[in-house]
Amino acid sequence: MFTGLKTAAIKSFINPYLEGIGSVEEIEIDKKAKSIVARVVMAGESLPVRIEVHGYHLGADFITIPRFICSKPWVEAALNRFLANQRFMIPEKARSVIKLLL
Repeated sequence: MFTGLKTAAIKSFINPYLEGIGSVEEIEIDKKAKSIVARVVMAGESLPVRIEVHGYHLGADFITIPRFICSKPWVEAALNRFLANQRFMIPEKARSVIKLLL
């Protein structure tokens, strides 16, 4: 049951960033390894893509991702060019939950 709540909480944090682009279908988090693996359904695509994050940094009110790995090379290149090492602000109401999960 906790896993389902954990997944729902993370999806609710990530999916607004993906609005109009796609949505997270599945997500696995390894808190000790600081890794996230997600299957994302991209708008207009028939098959989901796999996106991996390793070594994320969780700050007091943000998260940064040093590098993305993706099953589609062009998506990986775009993620790394535009989003790697950027600060993603965590909404105040979600901070305690996100910190517990990540």
